[in-house]
Amino acid sequence: MEATEPAERERPPALAPADEAMLARAQTLREITDAALRDVAQLYPADDHGSLLRDALFIHGLTERLVDQAVVAERERGASWTDIGYAASSSRQAAHERWTNDVGAWVLMERRRTGIGNGPADAATHARYLDDWYADLVGEQEAVSSLLPSLADETARAEGDARRVEARQLHDRAEELRKEIDTAYNESMAATGTPAAKERREVWAAKHLARAEVYERLAVVEEPVAPEHRRRAATQRTLAQDIARDRAPESLPADGGTREQVYAAYTELTDEERSGSKRTVAALLAKQLDISEASIRKLLDPVIEAYRVSKETSK
Repeated sequence: MEATEPAERERPPALAPADEAMLARAQTLREITDAALRDVAQLYPADDHGSLLRDALFIHGLTERLVDQAVVAERERGASWTDIGYAASSSRQAAHERWTNDVGAWVLMERRRTGIGNGPADAATHARYLDDWYADLVGEQEAVSSLLPSLADETARAEGDARRVEARQLHDRAEELRKEIDTAYNESMAATGTPAAKERREVWAAKHLARAEVYERLAVVEEPVAPEHRRRAATQRTLAQDIARDRAPESLPADGGTREQVYAAYTELTDEERSGSKRTVAALLAKQLDISEASIRKLLDPVIEAYRVSKETSK
């Protein structure tokens, strides 16, 4: 296969994740501004009923996207869910429930813009594109670029890319350990009542502890979803302690339905299977992964969005 084939095509250099989030937000602000200015002077024929509402709903959809992007950008800037809840006049829990899928989808997309339909893929080109637009509108030069420190900081960009690479490796390792845990569980159950039982339990517990360490590191390199990773780490440590005390569950516990597992299984579905209703898809994935449908449904929206973006990027 030649290097120009889509599968081999290199993606443009990314900015630091926080700057990628701010650039995506700036693009949506431009689209809202352009749409609003267009509608102010729009001549609507008297017999074109519904056109005012259609245009208003279009802008409303853009503003909803802007709100979601603002939450992602706030998480990248270090805002807690308590901070976000306060800004949204809601509780921490309500804010988390409302926007956790959007933040999760952003992380699955490696915390960078897609460049599909919403501005140039190359960050430097995109920033100049928005700078020129803003200069024509307001007169201020480099208004967008000045808000993106990593645009001129190669070290910051390299650090962002290094974290993306490490995150991919850690997710791969977490999946490897999941399979190793399955094997260790089966071997431990088979050794029940034999002299090897204690040793098998220790191996099983050690696998959970190793997975806890992976999630602890993921909490560092994927800051926007750090609470979720820490909860997974805590679950793994609790399982390890129970196994070591010979309080192991009688059946292998569900893994909590990590986005990575669900995403991997979703990509393996046929186009026909993916075209089904969300309830049908969730039931199918739950059967494959031995995870509850409720857990699958909570993760399905960011998984579907990340898959869509992945397919568009590879075109």
